[in-house]
Amino acid sequence: MTEESPKRRDTEANGVIEEVLPNAMFRVHLDDGRTVRASISSAARHSTVRLIAGSRVGVKLSSQDPSRGHVTRKL
Repeated sequence: MTEESPKRRDTEANGVIEEVLPNAMFRVHLDDGRTVRASISSAARHSTVRLIAGSRVGVKLSSQDPSRGHVTRKL
């Protein structure tokens, strides 16, 4: 008996890094007013990207926990 997993619908948003947290985590204030905790996407880990407080970034939000996401690019 197999259940089909629901399709993941991750959404993208833009925001500004408010705070750099330990273990490559960031607190990001999104343009729509929400604040999420985000880590770096695996694709971004392969290149050197300097992310500091005040950097404008693109974030892919998780469909299962909208308060979490991945930083996908620096804008």
